[in-house]
Amino acid sequence: MAMPAGDPRLVEWTGRFRKSPLAREVVVSFEGKAQEIWRGTFDLLRKESPEYRNAVDDEFTAESKSHCSELLGAIAIAAGRLKGSDPFEFVRRHAEWRARHQVPLVASLHAYRLAHKTYWTATRAALAGQSKRKEAPDALAMLSDFWIELFELVGSVLEEAHAATEAQIVAQNTLAYGTLIEELLEGREPSNPEARQLQTLCGIRSGLNTTVAIIRPFAVADGKPVDAEVAVRSIARLLQQVLPSSAFGKLVARRNGEVAAIVSADRDTTARLSKVLVTHGFGRRSANSVGAGAGLSLEKTDLTRLPEAVTEARIALDLAKPGHPLVSFAEIELNDFVIRQADKAALRLIPSWAREIHEANGQGDALFRTIRSFAECSLNVKQTARKLGVHTNTVYFRLNQIKKHSGVDPRTFSGMSCLMTALRLLEAHGTEPQ
Repeated sequence: MAMPAGDPRLVEWTGRFRKSPLAREVVVSFEGKAQEIWRGTFDLLRKESPEYRNAVDDEFTAESKSHCSELLGAIAIAAGRLKGSDPFEFVRRHAEWRARHQVPLVASLHAYRLAHKTYWTATRAALAGQSKRKEAPDALAMLSDFWIELFELVGSVLEEAHAATEAQIVAQNTLAYGTLIEELLEGREPSNPEARQLQTLCGIRSGLNTTVAIIRPFAVADGKPVDAEVAVRSIARLLQQVLPSSAFGKLVARRNGEVAAIVSADRDTTARLSKVLVTHGFGRRSANSVGAGAGLSLEKTDLTRLPEAVTEARIALDLAKPGHPLVSFAEIELNDFVIRQADKAALRLIPSWAREIHEANGQGDALFRTIRSFAECSLNVKQTARKLGVHTNTVYFRLNQIKKHSGVDPRTFSGMSCLMTALRLLEAHGTEPQ
């Protein structure tokens, strides 16, 4: 949106300042206060706009200071000193820089609102010292309109240029973003300067508590088959929306029918991430369930350990189910973990009698239910009978049958441990020999 020097709005502003020398005098006096005005605006910005938290570094600070100086130079419009055919070209350059460094548009617009506040405060202070001059009230009213119109204009120029730049870099960033996530999940911090900058802007760095989340749609939700591709897109978009940059650093990507997220925070990352996920559809009885399971890793402070986190998140995800869709690796019991991670050699150690009992028509299920209930009742026959709804003699008969078939006495701790281990391995891995 180029604005030539002859633009009606610029001509009108110049005319107004010619009619109000005091207003022109006040505005021109700001040209020597670039550092003071920039510092006031920048401090307000960091205090009131958390979106800038991950973006502020030395390069960002230098760019911000330069832009403030250019804005002050542009205010020379007040003195009629127009530069070039497009006096707001510097706003377009500023917008392009911010877009390429992934500074949120809303944060840049907020910065202009704070700059407006800073200039208006300085204007009132300057005119307070000129209160005896009869033209002071008119100058105050004229400058009030000028600041409003000026920042509306630079805001619209910035918004248009920011959107255009974002559209140009979407395809480029998609590839860079995906590559960055893959490198980090493999335990490699990027060597490419642009990738490192992207990583910083996304708030991911060593020293923070970082969690990996892997989310996979269930095959069926509410009794209906799930369109996995659509579900994965929706989940990725949901994570981007519900994890605010003011609280979390994040990288989110769709990969192999799942969503992988690297999430960082200064403390309690896994617990805080779990809370957000439960709020947005991953609760056990959530009314707005997203129809997906999620596995969360332990927290890592060293990004080279993210491959461990991927393994942990995937183990937790394997335990997720519709009735318990969110599983954190930290909450997995050691016994469950050992059973789930048993290799083929361990499965070959399951005794043949355990398979035979498990596969027996009807009776096998009754025996295994008795074993489980007997263990849960701390080897108490009467409590087991009540739990199963049978006579105590029936429990004794089944325990004797188990001992007869297996040679293992379920009424001893070692015997029950052996039986429960065999049972859980069969439940977790099936009955076919490995």
